[in-house]
Amino acid sequence: MRFTNKHVVVTGAASGLGLAIAKAAQAEGAAITAIDRVAAPFENSRICDISDEDQVRRALSELPRLDAVVNSAGIARRAKVDETDMADFDAVMAVNVRGAFLVSKHALPHLRTYGGAIVHLSSGVATTGTRNRAAYTASKGAVLSLTRNMALDYAADKVRVNCICPGFVNTPLLASLPPEKKAKLAALHPLGRMGEPEEIAHMALFLISDQAQWITGQAIAVDGGYNIGHGEDI
Repeated sequence: MRFTNKHVVVTGAASGLGLAIAKAAQAEGAAITAIDRVAAPFENSRICDISDEDQVRRALSELPRLDAVVNSAGIARRAKVDETDMADFDAVMAVNVRGAFLVSKHALPHLRTYGGAIVHLSSGVATTGTRNRAAYTASKGAVLSLTRNMALDYAADKVRVNCICPGFVNTPLLASLPPEKKAKLAALHPLGRMGEPEEIAHMALFLISDQAQWITGQAIAVDGGYNIGHGEDI
């Protein structure tokens, strides 16, 4: 198993992509520290607001060692710029950007000791854009840029930093959508369907594994072809 004797922190691990990633890493031998605002179904689950630096510091301070971090926690709000309530904008940025920043900041002292990897969850919309998701799109673009900056800053410490840019994935964020809306979203992907959380988990595990030791600073699309265009016949 790839992660025997490895310790992996996963944020947003109570549901969705974070839960799938944490389960997959655990199945391959990793010790998991699951971080979320609610309890996650793992032995070492820590309730933490990742936008609060003191809470993040406490959540990570007592780890015996740390080999990898997957920053999967994220929220979204639906609105154009002129329709966005600033409280919603601040909430999205607090979780999606500040949270990834703070978890990385307090994980780095551990990761520099052993060498290791960080994977951020960005989004396909960070590179293609989308309608009615101004705050979310801006936050995921920031995560992509943070990935590249961190990869340069910590390469000499043998800490690799990459991000994944998923397309639309069957997660609780989309669970409330009516079937016709889900069908429209599926049609945006040349492969004809939305992704499954486990498919994102496969890439996350590859990027934190020893198999990816020469990969850093990359934004990897796992999106059914979403970012290459929607293939309309014009």
